Amino acid sequence: MATLSSPQVDAYIPRSYGNDLALISSLPPEILATVFRHFIDEWQSHLANGAPICVIFTHICRHWRQVAIASPTLWTYIIYTPPRWLGVMLERSKSASLFVAYDVTVSLRDCLEQILSQLPRIRVLRLHTISSPDIDRTIHLLSSQPAPLLEIFEFSDAGLAYSTTKPISNTVFQGQSPRLRSVELMCCNFSWTAHIFSGLRILSLRGTGITSFPTMPQLLSALRRMPALEHLTLERLYINPKETKRLGKVPLAQLKSIALGAELITTATSLFAQLALPVDVKIAILLFHLEGFQGCPDLFSAIGMRPNGSGSVARSMRVIRPTRHAFCVQLSTSMVINPEHSWNPDDDDDIRLSIQFTHTDSTEVEPSIINICQIVRQTGYRIQKFSYGSQFGLLGEIFWRPGSACLLELEVIHVNTSFIGGLITALEVIEGKQNTDIAYPSLRALELEEIDFEWGEPEEMEYTDSVD
Repeated sequence: MATLSSPQVDAYIPRSYGNDLALISSLPPEILATVFRHFIDEWQSHLANGAPICVIFTHICRHWRQVAIASPTLWTYIIYTPPRWLGVMLERSKSASLFVAYDVTVSLRDCLEQILSQLPRIRVLRLHTISSPDIDRTIHLLSSQPAPLLEIFEFSDAGLAYSTTKPISNTVFQGQSPRLRSVELMCCNFSWTAHIFSGLRILSLRGTGITSFPTMPQLLSALRRMPALEHLTLERLYINPKETKRLGKVPLAQLKSIALGAELITTATSLFAQLALPVDVKIAILLFHLEGFQGCPDLFSAIGMRPNGSGSVARSMRVIRPTRHAFCVQLSTSMVINPEHSWNPDDDDDIRLSIQFTHTDSTEVEPSIINICQIVRQTGYRIQKFSYGSQFGLLGEIFWRPGSACLLELEVIHVNTSFIGGLITALEVIEGKQNTDIAYPSLRALELEEIDFEWGEPEEMEYTDSVD
């Protein structure tokens, strides 16, 4: 294959005609173009010697070149496309709908106008980490034309200057983007009444400017305009306390997952108390500041976890320590839980609730886990499997012994951590001890993974990997 060194590809004449005789070249042009499209779909974000990947097909043989140039859909992926190739891509894509994606790896300064002049035929628009000096200019260009074909819109500010930049408002796309179904905004200002917050199936807001902090009525009003919403992400959510009046619950009957990052547990409780969610929705909550657990019962009640409630029945509980000062609790409807340390509820469809708590003092973690176990028991759930995994801390006897009172029906304990001395001590049966004093009386399986043994533990157990 010849090296691509110039955008003047029309002047390129293949030196060899041998490829014209290959069997694949005998395929009808429409079949060959389909083969090309499958390749482009797989490698769309790659460059070949600095050129878009689709240019490869014009450098094989005369027949391939003719088929490729005559197939506008091969040239519709404007992904990190260098400015010098942009004109070629736009010309050869003709009137086909475009997939546009740029991030900080390619400067948009010299091609922003050229790209956004095509707004009426853009189907997917992902502009990530736009430099701060270009934010206002970009929003102005986004407001210059309608976007009748746009389905996915993602926008973020690289300079985190969203406190001073122009907000995304009703003027964006001139208020006309009827097919828009997915919106992701990161670190930018926007108006909650903007038309882009209507009829969505996916909404992801990751960081908002001070001027964009919503009141609860504003947030609920926006969600009410999205009855078909399936996935909702609200990170670093701060509710402006100016207006606190309660409105009727917002029905989100199609919602499959909601991820919420909030400073305070009261913020999460207030929001969930005003949402009507399906019983099988997946909920992930990240609490950045935790001051006691007084609000946890109210939060669990707001999300539908209460005795005789309509929520899914939790059968297993997993605790993960992603950092020294944080722990995550996951409740699952299955006895089989992905054993990975990381907190990623999307990896397991059976996980219905994930809550991550953050402490300023790592010594508070073990007592906090006991508190959560007590609250879970108060909801009416009888946990049958408990799993613990951590690379940052172990659970000692200070947890395992009192934890038994909260997990009386526990049948399986799965531990993925370095030391298990505290667990073994808690399970030890002393001759003459009453059955009522035995920890975890229903336990029938103990699963140990990646364990180590402390000094003085029995040498004969040193090579034991699991007990069942």
